[in-house]
Amino acid sequence: MFGEVLIQMGAHYDVQAQQVEAAIALGPRLVVIGSTSFWGHDSHPLCEAIATEMAEFAALVVITGGMDGVGRTFGRAFAAARREAGRPENLFHLLPRGTGPCDSGVTLGAGADYRDRRELLGRVGHVYLVVEGGPGTAHEATVAAGRRVPVLPLGRTGGHAADLHIRTTCPPGLSKVDWDLMADEGIPHGRVVAAVGRLVRQAVVGSAKLGAVPDTAG
Repeated sequence: MFGEVLIQMGAHYDVQAQQVEAAIALGPRLVVIGSTSFWGHDSHPLCEAIATEMAEFAALVVITGGMDGVGRTFGRAFAAARREAGRPENLFHLLPRGTGPCDSGVTLGAGADYRDRRELLGRVGHVYLVVEGGPGTAHEATVAAGRRVPVLPLGRTGGHAADLHIRTTCPPGLSKVDWDLMADEGIPHGRVVAAVGRLVRQAVVGSAKLGAVPDTAG
């Protein structure tokens, strides 16, 4: 009985996720999840630097949970870099229905509460980036991993990202060297940023080969 309820709930969220996806721009979708406030000494500037690097990926669409901390910081930096380059923002935030809009990108209603939102956020991405994070982030990452999409934990930032990097292995088709760099606290930001950029592009190419996203790594 309990198993049947879980299956029904999963199917319900799958339908809602498809409705949300219909409002998101076409393109490979990077979902960025993590803490609602930064505690790592360099997590904030690293988050901004990765966002700026990702903005150079012309076809990329970024999705966040619309909260303070990782989501809004990444979103603002990504949107600013896209505007500066003359590109569409391609930025979307998922928040429970009725929640006020974020100050960048497009805010979409997703579910009745934050649990619903986490379930939906874990269902709409082609690749996930985890920066720090706690129980809510763990929920989203678990849903995403259950769909067998790449989840990239930036282990050097601590929190759930660190735990996840220790517990998981580099997904097939991605660079193990770059995977390991995500947990290396002793290297310059530039090397970490470049590693994440390569991993995201590799993940997108892998998804394209499976027919999940357009075949582009722009």
